[in-house]
Amino acid sequence: MRKLFLVVLVFAVLSCADEPQYSKITGSTMGTTYNVIVDSSTASPQDIYQDIEVELKDINQLMSTYIPNSEINRFNQLANASCFRFSAKTWHVLQASKQIYDETNGAFDITLGPLISRWGFNVEEYDQKVPSEEQVNQLLTRVGTDKLEFDHINQCISKKHPQITINLSAIAKGYGVDRVAAIIEQHGVNNYLVEIGGETKAKGINTMGSKWRVAIEQPVSLKQQKMLVVGLTDTSIATSGDYRNYYEVDGERFSHTINPRTGYPISHKLASVSVIHPQNMYADAYATALNVMGPDEALAFAQQHKLPVYLITHEGSELKSQRTESFSKFIQ
Repeated sequence: MRKLFLVVLVFAVLSCADEPQYSKITGSTMGTTYNVIVDSSTASPQDIYQDIEVELKDINQLMSTYIPNSEINRFNQLANASCFRFSAKTWHVLQASKQIYDETNGAFDITLGPLISRWGFNVEEYDQKVPSEEQVNQLLTRVGTDKLEFDHINQCISKKHPQITINLSAIAKGYGVDRVAAIIEQHGVNNYLVEIGGETKAKGINTMGSKWRVAIEQPVSLKQQKMLVVGLTDTSIATSGDYRNYYEVDGERFSHTINPRTGYPISHKLASVSVIHPQNMYADAYATALNVMGPDEALAFAQQHKLPVYLITHEGSELKSQRTESFSKFIQ
């Protein structure tokens, strides 16, 4: 439920006969854009593009809350306690979501949609209208992944609360990146970069014959400002920040990042979190959870789980950064 801000540093395409030949593929998906750079010396970019489009269309049809008859919306519209059987792809994402919910003590929660809407970030009716404490508490009764009953044998979920709904927007783009990477590898390509809405995954070498370089922005304004550059190969990165999507009422700032534990927008000093993980689905979700936690809890969690994490905090008028030891090896 937040925007991601990573800048991929792309250099001139190699054209020597003995070197990989790179092509760029672009398109739209999940309310944003995707960019793919592939070594096309052994595969047709057009064939890769067509397969990517099919895959992303399928993921949207399964997981989008904007498609009325999507699989997720069919579950959301279910008003009884029957067990809804999910497709293999959606089930995979739901299982990961439950795992991260448990690991983060509820900081990552796919049932947060009603609160996000009521705080005015999805529904125009509530635009910049701050809810009362009573309204927040009422909505919290229908929020919580623990209110979903997982039947792992039958691959289905039933609702413990009839009005509970699922929104996978904080993990689906990361899953989409992983699936696009898998599609590319099915074409025998081992040098590529995939980016969807800022979520990025890389393998092999870039157009200059070295690691793919991705810049993490300074979380200060609408203008992109590079803060540091990381080198990626055979891994991925996701960044979560609240410095662009927010509103102010009577001088008080309300972030679009809602803490599922309290029902209120986050108000700590943590401005952005970048997480490196082999699976972008996990990088995406962990970045959201750590952004909810705040700097101290996020850093402790990252160290405990040995996650490569980079944190940027506001300290007065300055920006300060912290990172786990495992993140340092990626800095260029």
